[in-house]
Amino acid sequence: MYQIRPAFGGNIIATIINPDCRPQMATVREGVMKKEILDPKYKGKLVKLDVAKYVSDADFVVEIIERHMEKSKVNMKAAPIVVAGGYGMGSKENFQLLYDLAEVLGGEVGASRAAVDAGYAEHERQIGQTGVTVRPKLYIACGISGQIQHRAGMEESAQIIAINTDPEAPINSVADYVINGDVGVVLPKMIKYYKQNTK
Repeated sequence: MYQIRPAFGGNIIATIINPDCRPQMATVREGVMKKEILDPKYKGKLVKLDVAKYVSDADFVVEIIERHMEKSKVNMKAAPIVVAGGYGMGSKENFQLLYDLAEVLGGEVGASRAAVDAGYAEHERQIGQTGVTVRPKLYIACGISGQIQHRAGMEESAQIIAINTDPEAPINSVADYVINGDVGVVLPKMIKYYKQNTK
């Protein structure tokens, strides 16, 4: 089995091969692949394995005493529109513009890792290799440079609009529309004109 994934902070794409161990298994993050239409006639192949052949009692020396899982209050995967902000938003206060735009569009707010690390947004809103993967109908990237780790979490969106002062930003390579400008100027105009045209 060939496992292809970004490595060294996304600077290379590594192919991982393990020729010695069987069976082999790989996990794929939720949202990476497109959902197929359910076929009620499809029957999967059931393979029963003797666990004792692969693991010993020594593998279970750690015992889980209690499991606590808190449901996320943010559901970006179901949002048809995602308005995401990066470090280029400048501050946590400026992130309010994204919430204002998302509210008028009926979307959800996301963030890049740099924005989350800077404290502009909560981790549950992080999109990318170390966050969630989304594929909305419309993705608006605001002040996001678009490193490979972030693009991995949103490049399958149906339409992408990038708003950035840097005309050479990597996000522009995957965007359908690029607006070169200051998010502090562009976003209020988008909110204003959208409100005017939807009355």
